[in-house]
Amino acid sequence: MKILAVYNHPVETLGTLKKFLPRVNEIMAEELKGDEQFEALIIMGGPMGVYERDKYHFLKVEIDLIKKGYKENKRILGVCLGSQLIAEALGGKVIKGGFGQEIGIQKVKLLGELKDFMREDELSVFQWHGDTFSLPQDAVLLAYSNNYFQAFKVKRALGVQFHLEVNSEMVSQWIKLYGGDESVANYVKRFEGELEDAAFKLIQYWMQL
Repeated sequence: MKILAVYNHPVETLGTLKKFLPRVNEIMAEELKGDEQFEALIIMGGPMGVYERDKYHFLKVEIDLIKKGYKENKRILGVCLGSQLIAEALGGKVIKGGFGQEIGIQKVKLLGELKDFMREDELSVFQWHGDTFSLPQDAVLLAYSNNYFQAFKVKRALGVQFHLEVNSEMVSQWIKLYGGDESVANYVKRFEGELEDAAFKLIQYWMQL
């Protein structure tokens, strides 16, 4: 399978997800031309907002790639900003979250197919976001927190607001770049095995959509 993984920022990569995927073509979003060929598309996170398309023109290219992949019934995965781009591309709306940022290890509640596949009611995940989205028409909600939607699917497109791909080293890089308390990265270290196990299961779920 030819998988295209798009990075909106150099420090927000596939992380541990990469070890569970077949060969991946990785590209920075700003290098996209819009005519890229893929059998499956992955879009990762970044510090920008979907509503900042005038400033970050590559976001529009990503939205068009999502629309193209969706129309062709291709498998699509979006993580954090990537999930918001899927929501926007397929008819939802991305806004600043009314309940503020979610940062750190948190529990999300699972629903439907994802709950059945994971065989868990809840999942420990890493959060780092302030924006949220409304669900596109025909979307199925798969996870939520007390404040925001956390995962959804539309046909073969899967959006997850949270991060399972991280380890303490990656989070430490984010803190150095974006600001924050290093204790957050230290806390993540205690959950690395759990996050990686969940990442493996998430990719398995996505690959059978």
